Amino acid sequence: MNPSHWPYPVLRLKLGKDALLSKHHPWVFSGALEGAPKSSLVRLADASGNVLAVGTASPSNPLAMRIFRFEDAPLDSEYFRSRFQHAIELRKTLGQDGHENGCRWVFGEGDLLPGLVVDRYGSALVIQVGTAGLEALRDIWWPVLFELAKANGVSIFVERSQSGRKEEGLEIVNRLLKGSLGGPITIHEGAAKLTVDLLKGQKTGFFLDQREHRLTVGRVSRGCRELNAFGYTGGFSVHAGLGGATEVATLDISAPALDQAERDWALNGLDPERHVRMQGDAFELMRELEPESWDRVIVDPPAFAKQRKDVDKAFKAYKDVFRLGARATTRGGMLWCFSCSQHMDRARFQEAVWTALLEAEREAQVIAHLGQPADHPYALNHPEGFYLKGLWLRVL
Repeated sequence: MNPSHWPYPVLRLKLGKDALLSKHHPWVFSGALEGAPKSSLVRLADASGNVLAVGTASPSNPLAMRIFRFEDAPLDSEYFRSRFQHAIELRKTLGQDGHENGCRWVFGEGDLLPGLVVDRYGSALVIQVGTAGLEALRDIWWPVLFELAKANGVSIFVERSQSGRKEEGLEIVNRLLKGSLGGPITIHEGAAKLTVDLLKGQKTGFFLDQREHRLTVGRVSRGCRELNAFGYTGGFSVHAGLGGATEVATLDISAPALDQAERDWALNGLDPERHVRMQGDAFELMRELEPESWDRVIVDPPAFAKQRKDVDKAFKAYKDVFRLGARATTRGGMLWCFSCSQHMDRARFQEAVWTALLEAEREAQVIAHLGQPADHPYALNHPEGFYLKGLWLRVL
């Protein structure tokens, strides 16, 4: 049977396991189900057989079902058209969508499209498909997305993999879907021009979720020495340079990323003498930094907690690298600490930063609590969608 044929098979909850559904949480774990899903598209029913929701399912993933609709209705082209239109309209209202900009068009559960991420980079669109159910529905949603994207000036379509595909029994894919792509493309972010490699770059090519924080760093960098740890292709660095920083160091373990950082520095007309390349392990290199030598320090490490069981180990890693960042910051200077680990909640993250400052024997003022930007919305009924945590500190 075609898995996209309506009505989808019914999957039942165990008796008494429908409490989360009453709160419209979009995730159902395998322990709440009477049996493993036998189809990638299902209708979810309570123990009495009353259908409560519709979504995608996986027999091999502990996160057994992702709910799209809390009603008994198909995931058809009309549904996807409505969801895509609402998502794109939001980004236009926010002023973030455009022919030269980078922004997130679709953010999974935050846009009622679990498992799907769509990022726009000017004339290019990059998609990430994370569930077997979405793959089964590709012939339904893909033509709709393609049509809307073409109408909005997109001519290049790329698909990138995400780690969750393996848990869904899906192959890893990195490919050009439509259009012509001669190499990396350039987007505009405020005054900065930033290069994005759509096929080889991190995530969908770039870290769009740090846009607002990069712009902030640029506004407060005049006359300062700035250290960009875990700097990737130097987005923070370019903004600091354009903001008038006297010296900017980009620290990363990846030589290709640092090569791009240097090219982007030159692309923005910045003096190469003001940029320092620091290649190697961030923990090791930051231990060698002279204390209190940098006026602006950004510490934006990768996700140390990939799973919930990793949180305690990740806490130590975050604490250690934040301590090194605090140690390197001048008195009266500014320090930005970030975590993109979904499993590290805000309280635990702040505890890691607080402990780091204590161990560094430094005091700090909190200027702002930071998070993901408006084009990465999360649903109130899905707090797990809030993944990016940050603190902007003045170190004393």
